[in-house]
Amino acid sequence: MRYYMAIDSNPLASLPLALFGVGSESAYVDLLQDKLTVRAGNLFNETFSLSELGQGERFSWPWFYGLGVRTDFQGLVGAVTSTQGVVAIPLLQEKTLFIPLLGPLGLQVPCKKLVFSLKDPNTFLANFNQGRPEVNAGPKNLVIE
Repeated sequence: MRYYMAIDSNPLASLPLALFGVGSESAYVDLLQDKLTVRAGNLFNETFSLSELGQGERFSWPWFYGLGVRTDFQGLVGAVTSTQGVVAIPLLQEKTLFIPLLGPLGLQVPCKKLVFSLKDPNTFLANFNQGRPEVNAGPKNLVIE
């Protein structure tokens, strides 16, 4: 099932995302029987086996964290297109992801927790979390909305 990402309505945020092909039809999460694909235009396109992932949860994303592909170089990697509807999913084992910077040039970063924004995070989490194990991937981040 496809879940579309929430795109920030502020032109100062959405215009730079659009320059990298991130739009309402090109930013989504596909939840299939055995895998999860996260795509944000040309900025981010990763596929994970569901057996690699723990339970997802809502995640607070303050405006000053920014939008786009984000990492803290400590294990958090995100394709965040809005500060609303943010979901975090821990990985059962750390995985190295490639973050493109300019064409084929980019960075390899560790990923312990995957973060992204969705239009309908509650429906996604209800479907995704069925049968998923709980994983302690660091401190909980409370959502205040």
